Amino acid sequence: MSTKDLILDFLNFIFIILLIVFCIFYFIVGDNFAVFSLFMKSMTPLAFFGIIFLIKLKITRKEIKKRKSEDNTILVLYLNVFHKLISDIIVFCTPMLLGLLIYKARGSLGATDIILLAIVFLIMFFWQKYIFSKERLNT
Repeated sequence: MSTKDLILDFLNFIFIILLIVFCIFYFIVGDNFAVFSLFMKSMTPLAFFGIIFLIKLKITRKEIKKRKSEDNTILVLYLNVFHKLISDIIVFCTPMLLGLLIYKARGSLGATDIILLAIVFLIMFFWQKYIFSKERLNT
């Protein structure tokens, strides 16, 4: 492991320890246990995806380290216009499908829901623009 990797792992460890200490003092010592139980129920999905993200990040860091040692950090993708079409369909349909799920669950869509769906759309749209802006024309 390099020094940079050790420092990043140490900072992650310190962050987790500080978060645990904060939670102990705030929820248990501060007599907010009812708030703690509600907080834990709402954070379960976030923790699930957070753990998956941390595992993926660790795997990606190992892959980057291996590729750097081989001096092979460039990815080449061969996509055609049909891949772009599928990407467009995903970008435009994801917010609509999420909106339908919210509507089915609650029976209505609020202004906050619309704003969040618009943010999801914009993030996906600009990411797609960034990825496909790297296109080189075959001549």
